[in-house]
Amino acid sequence: MSSVSIQSSEAGVQPEADGRLLCLECGRWYRALGSHLVQGEGTTPEAYRERHGLPATLPLAAADLRSRWREQTRRRRESGDLPTAVDPAVSATGRRNGAARHALTAARPGVRTVHQAGIVKARALAVAKARASLDETAVRLGHADWHRLIADTCHLDAGMVARLTGRERQTITYWRRKLVGPDWKTASGYLHPNRAAAYARIDREFAARGWTSLADALAGTGIRALARTLATTTPSLRAWEHHRRARSGLDQVDGAE
Repeated sequence: MSSVSIQSSEAGVQPEADGRLLCLECGRWYRALGSHLVQGEGTTPEAYRERHGLPATLPLAAADLRSRWREQTRRRRESGDLPTAVDPAVSATGRRNGAARHALTAARPGVRTVHQAGIVKARALAVAKARASLDETAVRLGHADWHRLIADTCHLDAGMVARLTGRERQTITYWRRKLVGPDWKTASGYLHPNRAAAYARIDREFAARGWTSLADALAGTGIRALARTLATTTPSLRAWEHHRRARSGLDQVDGAE
């Protein structure tokens, strides 16, 4: 038999081991506690659960015993010995009684433990379901999975990818940060369409004048004067140069004034 005792048992938990339950009143082990509590301890299952902080609906029988009872009930329903339809009035009464029991027992330690475990399980199932849906979308669009889709489309506008996948723009941005990192824009060479157009115009202006870099353009002039000449701003010129160097694999940015 298990070494668990009344003194070592956790508050709000009904110990069970080797197909038996520990009675938290007397410390002995039983297959089911219902009749023992009434005949041997002079109490009821409801009072026992309340005294020891157990959920109001916690079964007081061993797991294999409960499984056997469920199987017997199923067979009796199939044979017609028990009705298969549930009376709506009885069902409504059961829901009301269940809500009342929940209100009375929600603060018990055992109830909180059960609820927390249920929340964790439900959250894990929801995450797995959402991920499966994302992977299904990615496969439909020709990618191995959602991670591959995010990596392959980082150079595209987040809004475009959102429309393509049927997801929110924030979802696309979240996954880009999660998978590529906080610097996903730089790592992927991503540019917002408006900024890409502005950089393309600067590229054309530099090509028309024979300049290959910001340093060439600043020979004999200042960056503010150059910005006015090109009908842009100083920050835009610096950002364009940074982007140009990133595309060329360079690290430094000219700091000429």
